[in-house]
Amino acid sequence: MRVGFAIYYCVKKLHFRLKRIFVWLLLAGIVCGNIMFLGYKSSAENVPPQTYSGVLRLWHIDSFEGGKGARSTYLNKIARVYERANKGVFVLITVHTRESAAYAVSQGDVPDLLSFGTYDSFAADLLQPLSGSGFDAGQLNGTPYAFPWCRGGYMLFTVDGDFTDVSSDNTVLSKGRNALPELAFCASGWKGKFAVQDSLRAYINFLNGEFKYMVGTQRDVFRLKTREVNFQTMPLAGANDLYQYIGICIQTSDKYVACREFVDLLLAEEAQRELSSIGMMSVYLTDVYDSSDEALSAAEKAVFEHNVKAFLSEEAIADLQNIALQVLEGNADSKNLQNFFA
Repeated sequence: MRVGFAIYYCVKKLHFRLKRIFVWLLLAGIVCGNIMFLGYKSSAENVPPQTYSGVLRLWHIDSFEGGKGARSTYLNKIARVYERANKGVFVLITVHTRESAAYAVSQGDVPDLLSFGTYDSFAADLLQPLSGSGFDAGQLNGTPYAFPWCRGGYMLFTVDGDFTDVSSDNTVLSKGRNALPELAFCASGWKGKFAVQDSLRAYINFLNGEFKYMVGTQRDVFRLKTREVNFQTMPLAGANDLYQYIGICIQTSDKYVACREFVDLLLAEEAQRELSSIGMMSVYLTDVYDSSDEALSAAEKAVFEHNVKAFLSEEAIADLQNIALQVLEGNADSKNLQNFFA
């Protein structure tokens, strides 16, 4: 995390607090009879004073394969910046699997903040509404309940092709944890009975020349870079489900305000520009990567036709996986996918 980012955030917090002090002094003057500047409205009036002191518990679920490094490490860096600007508040980050988080919730343990992915459907019962325009896939009945703080993306890889002869005979779909390459591929216009393999096996077979093309994600960009392989990519913009969301579970007013400040920091431009440190992309920025990283620079500019709803039920998730495969193989109409999209 750049030192400048931490300094910027601390100065910004100090600025807001000084502005609040000014507002209270002005009000005191009015009470004493020194009525001046009637109609004055400070922009700080909408910033609640910090009243919470204690621990914010954030659970993080790595719901899909990342880029490089750990998203939990990135969250920890953001937490330290937040703590330096909010004395007396500490952010405790616990890494969960989908299963361990769901079990803990079933035992009555609920965090203050939750970082989760598209198919962690149990989150729908935990989260509180968020103000703001939000992100369609993170809404329930038109109300935002979660914001995406980073994303991945599907892309077509080759080391010796030009993407003009993609076929079921020469292409493999790399299926990472909780990913749906079948959906991304069919939504981008391809049809056929393609080989679907787990991500590591698909990557090895692609490198060995068994397949000319591979449908993969940002994780494969870094795998290939590590091997110093020359490769080309084509972003798949038909549909995307590789989103990492952040939401607030707590209802207590002062604690909710503290949680919301953490969310706002995580979504701030300065923090979003640091996503390159973990090989992830921003939902809000399209220039985190430059021309020195052609694959991710192209991928972050993809404009998706569809995004998968964040709060699908377990039954809906199973239906989506089944229908996506049927559509890809030409046994179902793509219109059957519409109910799963935001």
